[in-house]
Amino acid sequence: MVMLEMPMLKIVKQLLPWLTIILFLSPAAAKEPPHVRASLISAVASVAPGDNFDVLLHQDIDKGWHTYWKNPGDSGAAPTIKWQSPEGVDISDFSWPFPERIAYGPLMNYGYHDEVSLPFTVSVPEGFKESSLTIEGVGRILVCEDICIPEKISVALTIPIGETVEDAGVAAQFRENAQRIPTMLSVAADFRADDESINLHIALPVEAGNRVSAVQYFPFQTDVIDNPAEQAYRIDSTGLTLTLVPGYKFEAATADLSGVLVIRESSGSSELITSFSFLTGGNSGNPSLDAAAPVSFWLAIILAFAGGLILNLMPCVFPVLSIKILSLVDSVHEAGSSILLHGFVYAAGVILSFVGIAFALILLRLGGESIGWGFQLQSPLIVGLLAYLFVLIGLNLLGVFEIGLSVMSLAGGTAGKGYTGSFATGVLATLVAAPCTAPFMGAAVGFALTQSMPVALTVFAALGAGMAAPYVLLCYSPGLLSRLPSPGNWMLVLKQMMAFPMFGSAIWLLWVLGIQTDVTGMMQVLTGGLLLGFAAWLTSQFRKGSRAGLIANFAGLVMTLAAGYLVLIQNTSAPHHSAVELSGETSGVYSASALKTARQQGPVLVNFTAAWCITCKVNELNALSTDAVKSVLKDKGITYLKGDWTNEDPAITEALQAYGRSGVPLYLLYRQGSERAEVLPQILTEGIVLRALDTL
Repeated sequence: MVMLEMPMLKIVKQLLPWLTIILFLSPAAAKEPPHVRASLISAVASVAPGDNFDVLLHQDIDKGWHTYWKNPGDSGAAPTIKWQSPEGVDISDFSWPFPERIAYGPLMNYGYHDEVSLPFTVSVPEGFKESSLTIEGVGRILVCEDICIPEKISVALTIPIGETVEDAGVAAQFRENAQRIPTMLSVAADFRADDESINLHIALPVEAGNRVSAVQYFPFQTDVIDNPAEQAYRIDSTGLTLTLVPGYKFEAATADLSGVLVIRESSGSSELITSFSFLTGGNSGNPSLDAAAPVSFWLAIILAFAGGLILNLMPCVFPVLSIKILSLVDSVHEAGSSILLHGFVYAAGVILSFVGIAFALILLRLGGESIGWGFQLQSPLIVGLLAYLFVLIGLNLLGVFEIGLSVMSLAGGTAGKGYTGSFATGVLATLVAAPCTAPFMGAAVGFALTQSMPVALTVFAALGAGMAAPYVLLCYSPGLLSRLPSPGNWMLVLKQMMAFPMFGSAIWLLWVLGIQTDVTGMMQVLTGGLLLGFAAWLTSQFRKGSRAGLIANFAGLVMTLAAGYLVLIQNTSAPHHSAVELSGETSGVYSASALKTARQQGPVLVNFTAAWCITCKVNELNALSTDAVKSVLKDKGITYLKGDWTNEDPAITEALQAYGRSGVPLYLLYRQGSERAEVLPQILTEGIVLRALDTL
């Protein structure tokens, strides 16, 4: 069975609740009789102040329909309820009966069929003066068959206050339900994990032999395992070991695999059911991580500086080359000391921007986010705002409007304006260039993100220094600069001509945005760009301070706010989808399970890419999508997998980190039977790829 990829599972889980709410609010759904009927059942007929008693939230579920456990699995939602009770009365959380595995296409959910009772405890305070106790609850229960409906429930229970007297009529029901509540055991449990599997060991006193017919494990945490995958088990003298497939949220260093274990024995219908909590015993070792080449601090500094130098030659930097060229042309006829200062100010903009982005990245990772270098362009909001910026830069270069202290004022006019423009040029160059990874840069960044904050920021500062170095050195070479023509009309023509690379950059960013969201999201940002352009033109048509000028400025402000609203709503409402385009029988979308299956069949070539990484696209066009490479892939039976990192994908982030990388591109070539992949260069040619494939 072809497994649904992890990013798609995440999207499905996000969309299902909204779809079910829409169904619930529709007139047809409102008229449909409920498929689950909820009620409260008390274990006592009356209760004394200061005592507590048990209650069941009982669900009577239509045949063929199901509700959900506390961890619903790949989709669905656990029941929610809000209680109302007299002051001082305490109502506990639910205790959850063990669930069943419910397959739904490629998804695996955890829930209940037919009926289920969720027990909880009500505590009555001392000195309770009322003659009776009433608790009421209002909530929703998601009930599913082929469709899912979130049904509203209202339940209430009134218990007389007096002596505590058990209700004998429901005692058997409470005893039977108690058998479905897992027993909390204090057991030794740990796991060992690599990229493809988790071996979870529980030191339970389970006898080996034919009596155990099935073992099922239900984790409390969502997405730490691949829910639909087979759960193989073995029993020996040390206990029980489960072999699981990691989920897309699994991280060996922080994973909590606490959950419920259900063991079924073949002798009759008896079951041993236990829930357990444990501290992880560590990871037995990831061959990819263990094989990563060691990098020292000073080596990381050297690699970062070299990577920054080469970054100037990467296609990622092309969108800002025109700004740098124009800045240099405008600065060349100033005093030599001023030119040098322009170089240092530009370098400061680059270095501080690299450090700032790295600081934000490290803080987000410390907060639990699974992201890597270039994360800013995984946000459609940032992509849309950058597209706006490039449109405004292009309009400014064409002379539609003038803003003296903006990023568009590159070394023009007074020294203050020029220095501001040089600094802003460095910031913009970093924002656009940072997502790509140059040779040497990957190892340095991977090292930095595993170190302390001061060490990491120092490595990123070296990266920025390397990128800024050629421009600073050029400012030190007046002999080269003196060969440029004297100022004249050609400078105005060059300035206007430079507007068109800016518009080209905006088109590229809008293409990325269309992949991240959809055509509607792209159209919203295009409309916002039109409003920004009209606002820029309108505000420049009237004399400043005049009544007409004030009206034009107000109208321009309104249109600017409207453009900001348009870029904001496309980021929050549009569904993200993959940028991966595949062709051929041996192509597929990357996932841990897809890689595992492909490696069992033969060699595998994995391409980690993103729509916003121009280097990735150039490599694909020149080296990976040529007829010669496609022919070799087909002839040798090599599976080609593409991992799309255009939007945030923790599974791909973890795969990159396993090879000491924090950004794309990354190309891995797995030989059949080899645990360790060969890492191909970050800049590919057809010859490099063919030579690597020929060695298989």
